[in-house]
Amino acid sequence: MHVAIYARHSTDKQETSTQDQIRRCREYCSVKGYQVADVFFDEGISGSHIANRPGIGALLVAALNGRFEGVVAEDLSRISRDQADTANFFKKMMFLGLPVETVTDGVINELHIGLKSTMNALYLKDLSDKTHRGVIAAVLRGGVPGGQLYGYDLVHALDEFGEPIRGKRKINEEQAEIIREIFEYYAEGRKLKHICDDLNRRGIDSPKGGKWAPSSLVGSFVRQTGMLRQTLYNGVVTFNKMQYRKHPENGKRLSIMRPEKEWITVPIPELTIIDDETFTKVQKALDERSSKHLQRKMIPTVMTEEEKRETSIRRSKEWRRTQAATKKRANAVFGGKLYCGEHNQKITATYAKHYSCPVKGCANRNLHYDEIIKLVLDAIADLDEVKIIQHFEGDEIQQVRAHHAREIERLTQHLEDLRASINKVIDALGPDARSKEIRAFFDDKSELIQRAKLDISRHQRELTEMTVPKSLDRIIQRHNNLVARMRVWSRDPKAVVPLRNIVEKLAISNSWDDENQVWHRRCAATFDFAGLSVDDK
Repeated sequence: MHVAIYARHSTDKQETSTQDQIRRCREYCSVKGYQVADVFFDEGISGSHIANRPGIGALLVAALNGRFEGVVAEDLSRISRDQADTANFFKKMMFLGLPVETVTDGVINELHIGLKSTMNALYLKDLSDKTHRGVIAAVLRGGVPGGQLYGYDLVHALDEFGEPIRGKRKINEEQAEIIREIFEYYAEGRKLKHICDDLNRRGIDSPKGGKWAPSSLVGSFVRQTGMLRQTLYNGVVTFNKMQYRKHPENGKRLSIMRPEKEWITVPIPELTIIDDETFTKVQKALDERSSKHLQRKMIPTVMTEEEKRETSIRRSKEWRRTQAATKKRANAVFGGKLYCGEHNQKITATYAKHYSCPVKGCANRNLHYDEIIKLVLDAIADLDEVKIIQHFEGDEIQQVRAHHAREIERLTQHLEDLRASINKVIDALGPDARSKEIRAFFDDKSELIQRAKLDISRHQRELTEMTVPKSLDRIIQRHNNLVARMRVWSRDPKAVVPLRNIVEKLAISNSWDDENQVWHRRCAATFDFAGLSVDDK
C-alpha cells in the first residue's frame, strides 16, 4: 500500500523534530510493508488550528488526486490538537477511502477521534494556564512580562533559589530623560505631532529605531496602549489586559481586551520614571483629548447644515484667538485690533511708526507709535476683577447660561426616555426582536441617543466657558505683570502674545480742547473673556 507521511513540529518545546517523526514513521511503514509515496510536514507551526498550514494543505490536495492510499503520522496530535479540526480531517480521509494510522495507536477510528482529540485539546488549555501562571509568578518575583521596553534595560538576575528571574529590568537613565520630557510636553498641552517633530529634529531614535510617530506615544484608546499610558513608568506593572484567541474559521490569532476588573497590577517602585502628579495629569489629558477626537469624528454624522456652519464659525474664532501664539517675531500688541472710535474703521500703518484712520480729515491720522502704545497699555491695564465678574454675571451671559442649563436638563430627560423606550421593546419582544423593522427601530433610536449625548456635551462645554474663571486674583496679577513688561519693552514677545489672546478690540476716541487747542485722546479696550478663561485653564 502506498502511503503519505505527515509530520509537524510545534512552536512549543517538542522533544522530537519533524525529521525525527519522519524517520520513526518510515520505520513503522517498513515493518507494516507500506511504500512511502510522499512526505508532508509543517515546521514550527502550532497544532491548535489546521488552517494556514501549507504541509497539511498539500497533503489534502494530493489525497484528492489519489496519489496514495493511506496516511501515517507519529501521533494524532501531530495532525491537530483541535477537536473539530481532527474530526474534520478524519471525515475527509474516510470519504476518500484513505485510512489514517499513527505509530502510537495504529489504525485510527471514531473512538480515537473522540478520546485523543479531547486529551489534546485539554493539553492546549493546560499549557495556556501554566504559561499564564508562569507570567504572574515572574511578576511577583520582580520581573516584567513582555519584551524590550523603552526606558529600561534587561538584567540577568537569580532569585533566592538560584532560578533566573525572567523580565528583570533596570532604568536606562538616558532614555528615561526622554520619557520625562515627553510626559512634561504632553502635560503642558503640546500636540503629539510637535513633540515627535522635535524629537526627530534632534536625531533621537524611537523605541523601534526609526522616527517618532504620534501612534507610538498614544497607541490605542480602546486597548489602552502607547507610551503615555504605560503604567510601569509610574512604578506599577499592569498585565493580564489582553487575552488571545484563534478565530474558529481562519485560525488567525486575535487579541481581545479583558474587563478592567481582571487586570493585575503589581507595584515596582524602583522602576518609577514619572511622578504620580505628572502621570495622573497626562492620563486625564489623554482621556479628554481622546473623547474630543471621538466627538469630532461622530458629530458631523448627526449635525444639520446650519449647526455645521455655526461650529465652523466657532472654531474659526478659537483659531484666531490662539493663532498669535507663534515662534515668529511678535508684532505690536494692537496690530489688527486698533479702530477709530468715530468712524469704526481700522487704524493701519502708513509709514515708519505712523498710523492713520482711512477717513480723510479724521483726527486719528498720523498717530505716532509711541503715542498709541501708551494709550493702548493704559486701556489694557484697566482690566480688573470687577470687570471680569460683571461680564460673567451680566444679564446677557446669565440668560445664555440659563438657556444651556435648561437644555442640558431637557436633553438628559430625553435621553432617559429614549433608553426607557428601548428597554420596554426589548422586554416585550425578548428573543423575537430580530426582524428587519425592529432593527430599523433600534438604529433610529441609537442615532437619537448619540445626537442627544453630543448636544448635552456641547451645552456643557459652552456652559463651562461662561463661568467665572477660578483664581481671579492670580489671573489679574499675571495680567498686571504682563502689562508691566510691556511698559519696559512694548514688543516683548512673552507679553505681546498672551495679551493679544485676550484683547478683542481697541478703539481710540478724541475730544478737542478749545482752551489749549489740542486733541485729547483715550483708548477703550474690549476684552475676549472667553480667551481669558482659556488661559486660566
